[in-house]
Amino acid sequence: MIPKNDMPKVDIKGSDYILVKDRVLELHNQCEKFNLTTEIISDDETRVVMKSTLEVDGCFYTGIASELKNQHSPYENCETSSVGRCLGFFGIGIVESIASADEMQKFHNNKSNAGPKKASEKQLYLIRLRCEQNGIDPSQYLEEEITMEQAGEIIEQLNGEKK
Repeated sequence: MIPKNDMPKVDIKGSDYILVKDRVLELHNQCEKFNLTTEIISDDETRVVMKSTLEVDGCFYTGIASELKNQHSPYENCETSSVGRCLGFFGIGIVESIASADEMQKFHNNKSNAGPKKASEKQLYLIRLRCEQNGIDPSQYLEEEITMEQAGEIIEQLNGEKK
């Protein structure tokens, strides 16, 4: 059995985390008999949500995770995250939080890759409506994809031109 202090750690932004694969290996080292299951609890066009359940000696531990489907391998990533959280609640691989190294790397990658958000449907509707009210062709504003910030500025401008 590997004591949790000897588990390999990954430094992410100055905090230590344990990879899910190492949490799973530790589970096998610590427990001769266990039951670990995963299930999809929600699956729509944009997001999948999974739940992992671990049973050890009649005690149950769960972990839930969600993943956007616009990411690479959403089902696999979601399952890995839910298993990592489940094992964290069991007590395996907790250094500074329940989150695993995999989860925190994904979080920081998504955060740093997040560009400006696209204009919402409501913003696009308001632009079309204000253009129509002002007798303006909306294509001059909507030919290209615009950001939420740009849409806000256009709406303010069009509100100032109200007839």
